[in-house]
Amino acid sequence: MKREKNNSLIIKIIKDEVGVYIPSDYKIKKWSKLAFQNIKKSIVTIKLAKENEITNLNKIYFNKNKSCNVLSFPNNSYSESGSYILGDIIICPDVVKSESILYNKDIDSRWAHMIIHAMLHMQGYTHDFKKDQISMEKKEREIMNFLGYPDPYYAN
Repeated sequence: MKREKNNSLIIKIIKDEVGVYIPSDYKIKKWSKLAFQNIKKSIVTIKLAKENEITNLNKIYFNKNKSCNVLSFPNNSYSESGSYILGDIIICPDVVKSESILYNKDIDSRWAHMIIHAMLHMQGYTHDFKKDQISMEKKEREIMNFLGYPDPYYAN
């Protein structure tokens, strides 16, 4: 998989004060751009949130009263200024860290997977049906492999 430099995605990163590892903005942007397949100039916001915030959002929008690793809120519309708004991604660093330990994954590998997974959701990928899940996971594996990371769905 050969990748061209992708300047058509603007990534805004918002960070809460958290006491766990957070990858550099450079890594977050790199992973986001690798998963971005759209040709039109777009904007995505990535919010790194505390566990109580992601739990609250999960309850409000998905009726699940528990924390999670990542939430995706596709917007896919144009702003008044003409910018294409891809949407918002909310990631919980505490949950990502816990899962990296639970699944015996390198922390950056886990972070890359969460960013890639969320970016694919922003572009219409889902895992609601088996055929969609297979397609999405294939794309995730392809990008993770390109980055030199192991299969994200295989526990070490």
